[in-house]
Amino acid sequence: MFKVLFVLVALTISGFSYASGAGQTVQQIYYCGDDFALKMSGGEWYLVQKSRVGEKKLDHFLSMAMYMMASGKKTGNVFPGNPLSSWCGNANFRPIVIFSVAN
Repeated sequence: MFKVLFVLVALTISGFSYASGAGQTVQQIYYCGDDFALKMSGGEWYLVQKSRVGEKKLDHFLSMAMYMMASGKKTGNVFPGNPLSSWCGNANFRPIVIFSVAN
C-alpha cells in the first residue's frame, strides 16, 4: 500500500517540476548593452541580464545559446521570471537566471 501511494505521489510531483521554458529551441539572439535576449520557439523572449547573473555566467549562457541555435538542441530547465515592462525599448522580456540544455 505504501509503495503504491509513494509512486502516485512521485508521479504527481514530477509533473509539476518541469520548467515552463523546457523543450524549446533558440530562434534568435538579440544584444543590447551588456545583456542579451533569446527568442524561443514558443514565441517568448528570455532575457539574460549581466546585473543579475554576473559576467561569467552571462558568457556561459551566451555560449550555450549559440550552441543550441547551431545544433537545434532544446532547453532543459529554464525558469523565466515575470515579464519586464521595458528593456531596451521593448516589453515582455522574461528574465532568467537558470538555463540548461537537454540532450
